[in-house]
Amino acid sequence: MSNKVQERRERKITEAIKAKNWNEVTRLLQQEQSNAERRDRYHHKRSMEENIARNDGKRRERYEVVASSDLNPEEALILEELIQAIREAKASLSEIDSKIVEMIAEQGSSYKETARYVTEHYKKMSDVTVKSHYCKALKKLAPLLKTYR
Repeated sequence: MSNKVQERRERKITEAIKAKNWNEVTRLLQQEQSNAERRDRYHHKRSMEENIARNDGKRRERYEVVASSDLNPEEALILEELIQAIREAKASLSEIDSKIVEMIAEQGSSYKETARYVTEHYKKMSDVTVKSHYCKALKKLAPLLKTYR
């Protein structure tokens, strides 16, 4: 915005204050924001603060919906069942295989990192052996978790 426009707006604000026309003061103070919103509407831009309605009838601001990681009750129940099934399936594995699956699949560790951990805490094992144990463990777990695929 140019200085000329800014100066004119400030002059009008001063005049409105002297005349005690508070509605005009408010309008002039919000004018810049209103103009920006009008430009955004023209260019089809959306605000993250925009109120929107969801299927549940609640009014929320767009950023709450976009950033929301809330699960609906059905999704939460399915996730809880899956977690319980994974726990039960992992219980059928040996302690070492269970730890290998946990480190590689759940924590994202490499075979080398997992081999280092297993060697320190259980028994000496190379990364190739860890990979072999991991593949065998997955083959054992697959039929147990087949219904969740």
